[in-house]
Amino acid sequence: MALKLVWSQRAEKGYDRIINYLEKNWTDREISEFIKETNHFFELLKENPHLLEPTRNRRNLYRGPINR
Repeated sequence: MALKLVWSQRAEKGYDRIINYLEKNWTDREISEFIKETNHFFELLKENPHLLEPTRNRRNLYRGPINR
């Protein structure tokens, strides 16, 4: 059973900053590939949230990098 992926405001802002950076410095093809890879990672994460490190303060909340 896949879990629902919920973004924190901090995570949303961080992802938006990444996309803005990519739009200024990368080609459309590279941006598209990055988005494709991250979406694939999100699908894997929904199936196995333990791919990321659990947070110390909140139960069932995980954190970690999307893509280096």
